[in-house]
Amino acid sequence: MQLSIFSIQEPVLNNKPIDRGTFMAAAQFVNALNFAGEFELLSLSAMNNQQGNAKKGGLVFVRNGTLKMHPEIYDHLALISISSICAGSVYFHGRDKIAAGIANLPYSDGLLNLEGAEEDYMAFKRLCSPVSRFFLLQAKKVQWSAILSAFRFLMVDGIWDVVNFVAHAINQADADVLACAQLLENMQKQDWYPRFCMSVKDYYASRYPLSKIRLEAELPEMA
Repeated sequence: MQLSIFSIQEPVLNNKPIDRGTFMAAAQFVNALNFAGEFELLSLSAMNNQQGNAKKGGLVFVRNGTLKMHPEIYDHLALISISSICAGSVYFHGRDKIAAGIANLPYSDGLLNLEGAEEDYMAFKRLCSPVSRFFLLQAKKVQWSAILSAFRFLMVDGIWDVVNFVAHAINQADADVLACAQLLENMQKQDWYPRFCMSVKDYYASRYPLSKIRLEAELPEMA
């Protein structure tokens, strides 16, 4: 068993199982911390991925609407959106299968699990459209580049442990909705937080500044 560099060990305060929707919401929050200077993160709650349920949950954040949207901002939003589906896929398949399978994206049949998250996937595709138009790239190529990037972030050593930490925080919260400021304050008290910040910095530098060359380089030619 490979030990994480973060070595997170949190006591289990209750036996309530952590479901897929909780991990999906936690992943959105952790991914959004890559862009913490761009958005104001407000609240977090488990995503209810049961069909027909009006209470969606997840991450709630705001952005200054007076600032001009540009391709990187759309990419930030797309990555936050798709991270929930990628986390749900990790929960469904397990980290080992995802780690092995992402090398074959976009041709790994069934790797991306959309169960109960179809709305998120549609929102993700809409957010990728301005990026594909700006760089004159096929929409599918931009989408798969973002999916691969989101999966890779979750595979970074220790990141899934942070997602697990956040998922436990949601699960153990007294209220259904958890304030992001309170959650971030608790994270900053952990010994692993400085190393987490370094991982976030390295991940950001690996993707930005966004360019046509970077978007094209990772994927094979697509029909």
